[in-house]
Amino acid sequence: MPRKHRALTLRLPPAQFRRLAAAAGAENRSPTNYVETLLLRDLDSKDESRRVITVFAAPETTTLALGPLERNEGESDERYRERKGIVDTLLSIPDNA
Repeated sequence: MPRKHRALTLRLPPAQFRRLAAAAGAENRSPTNYVETLLLRDLDSKDESRRVITVFAAPETTTLALGPLERNEGESDERYRERKGIVDTLLSIPDNA
């Protein structure tokens, strides 16, 4: 019967292992579980950063010129700048369709 998981050997200097064990212990984890969790989180974040965002638009809207981003009532200058930055970034992504 084939194994479902593969083993990995990790070698650390004693001082770094003590730090790892202390960090893991603070979360009531074993050092192995702590490293596995960190690794899985890192891999998940890399997958998320490569995720494709698909936007569907009615055909009649694809030729409309974009206007300024409307400001929400009571929105702070900081929040508006943050939101505008996100929208500008999304609109700068080339259309591969």
